[in-house]
Amino acid sequence: MNEEPIPAWDKANPAESFKAFANAIHEQARETLLQDKTDAELLFLMPLDGQGQLVQVREQDRDKLADSLKQYVTEHYTFGVVHIAEGWIRLKEGKSDHIFRQIEAGEIKISELKEEHRKEALMVTAQARDGYSKLWIDEIVRDGLDISLKPAVIFHDVEGRFGKLFG
Repeated sequence: MNEEPIPAWDKANPAESFKAFANAIHEQARETLLQDKTDAELLFLMPLDGQGQLVQVREQDRDKLADSLKQYVTEHYTFGVVHIAEGWIRLKEGKSDHIFRQIEAGEIKISELKEEHRKEALMVTAQARDGYSKLWIDEIVRDGLDISLKPAVIFHDVEGRFGKLFG
């Protein structure tokens, strides 16, 4: 595996350093998933000086985890957070995707969909105190014991339970 090193942190420019860090973590998460066929749910908590903390997520209650994370970034003046997780996704399929509309309306959860209506994905979310917000969704394709990843679909201005960690 050809892992790129994490870029050096420039304390004078934490915003650009965090973006470079988040991009490198996304690439390492992809490589790790392809090699190990699974990925642990992780949080990277980065202060202004770049001397971050790595936390493996064990909390299964998503609302409790989100609340704890928001409290932590406030109390510790965390500059940025990178969150790595696997989960189910449903990307909109055409203009009149009735299943997607049901999800948006809160009528059904993605985890409750039939397998043919959802996809497995590696999700890496990066958010920073300066407003930077990026989500990479890499669809996981399993074929027997083989695994591959489709190119990432990227979203900015992340919302939802873990969106807007910084207010």
